Amino acid sequence: MDIDKPRSRRTGRIRQAIIKSAVEIIHHEGFAALSIRRIADAIDYSPASIYEYFSNKEAIIAAVCEEGFTRLTTALTDYPPQIDSRMAVRECGVQYIRFAQANPDYFLLMFSMAATQVYSNPEESLEHELRRSPAFMVIHAHIQVLVDEGSVFVTPQYGSFQIALSAWQMVHGIAMLTLTMQRNAPIDYSVIRMTLDAWQRGFSYTEHEPQKNASDFQ
Repeated sequence: MDIDKPRSRRTGRIRQAIIKSAVEIIHHEGFAALSIRRIADAIDYSPASIYEYFSNKEAIIAAVCEEGFTRLTTALTDYPPQIDSRMAVRECGVQYIRFAQANPDYFLLMFSMAATQVYSNPEESLEHELRRSPAFMVIHAHIQVLVDEGSVFVTPQYGSFQIALSAWQMVHGIAMLTLTMQRNAPIDYSVIRMTLDAWQRGFSYTEHEPQKNASDFQ
């Protein structure tokens, strides 16, 4: 019998319990309440025991952020199947905003300076870095479908990656505003859908519109 396997499973369970506790503390009490001692109290461990599984609070934050991006990736596809690929792009964006609304403190932590320092590598290009992000690649996959269909205009300088990046910037900007400066305002998802539809029309061919030339985007 391999005694390391039960030990490894136990370690995995405890690490997951620590992460789950940190997520719940952030969700119910806010990021400011998160500490090694608060996590230890929540799972009935001593603070010293927590350090057996994570070297410091920053390591827990990194694990929490990783969990958050996994949940965000799942949320981006959590909508009814769409016949129209353009509607699928729109609903993917709506789900991004809904995730932020459902997990405000969690979402803000995921994109905070602390998390950015963990995930950003100054030696990598933005494209290379984002292509390693499963959440971004969900958005990119939706855009790629539109490109493959010939529904959107691309150039050698402005292709599916750049359009996907602008889509992410659009929905992330809306999400962040709803959590900060507009946090007390009601959210009208019908208006958000119209906004995302208008964004798409800027890149789209229509049946009665001549195809754009690259010079139109210079």
